[in-house]
Amino acid sequence: MYATPRTRPGRLARVGGALAAALLAVAAAPGTRADDAKEERFEKTYELAGVRKVRLQNVNGAVNIESGGEHLKVVAVKSVRRASDADVLRETEIRVTKTGSAIEIETILPRQGKLFHWSFFGRSSSAEVSYQITLPAGVAVEAETVNGRIGASKRTGDLVLSTVNGAVKVDGQDGPLKVNTVNGSVEVSFASAMRQASLETVNGSVTVTCAKDSSIRCALQTTNGRIQSEFPVTIEGKWGPKEAHGSINGGRESLAVETVNGDVRLFVADSSAVRK
Repeated sequence: MYATPRTRPGRLARVGGALAAALLAVAAAPGTRADDAKEERFEKTYELAGVRKVRLQNVNGAVNIESGGEHLKVVAVKSVRRASDADVLRETEIRVTKTGSAIEIETILPRQGKLFHWSFFGRSSSAEVSYQITLPAGVAVEAETVNGRIGASKRTGDLVLSTVNGAVKVDGQDGPLKVNTVNGSVEVSFASAMRQASLETVNGSVTVTCAKDSSIRCALQTTNGRIQSEFPVTIEGKWGPKEAHGSINGGRESLAVETVNGDVRLFVADSSAVRK
């Protein structure tokens, strides 16, 4: 059974905007309780009939997305640093709701008076929640966290990933992809030919690996880094160490990459080229 749908909290802002979170009133969450515990595990499986998209919103903790099975399996491990924060652990909720064709997974943090137990400048009394979700490869996924890395593997549906402090790694992607982080690298490998992708970070390098026959129209930019490509490129306007526009094998799929402090690398899968 899904929890009763409630008003969905506001989205966490990404790079270039103010960071905010409007997390709403909590609902009772399943899971093991222990007053002296430093960790609790939430594990549930959900039907996906009529579901086209799964959205996950987290605050502190890593997110890992795996492909497999016919259902949505959600495993969330809540943890605190001190056993004395058992009340914070107990009151941190995992909420799963279904609205129309989407399932929403949310971390709901406890309040202390009118203030949250966390801030971007200190998380001493805030719980961390790490997620692993497993679902069929073709279901679209949107996932975001504030402090934590994100990983995804062997997806074919649309994939949108966002974090503030954490790296993003995507393996075996075979569908459209959008990635945004602020402090972290972005590493993407495609299952074969590259699919449409938009990849952004501020402090970190961006590496894309795909099949030699990929057809790409690329717009690449870095401020403090360099651009490297193992593909032969037809230059369209400009191709330099900091900004590059061009096409590869006809340019059917678009690739937009932007970083401030880091390199941009386009690698051929299984290439024997020496990479430095």
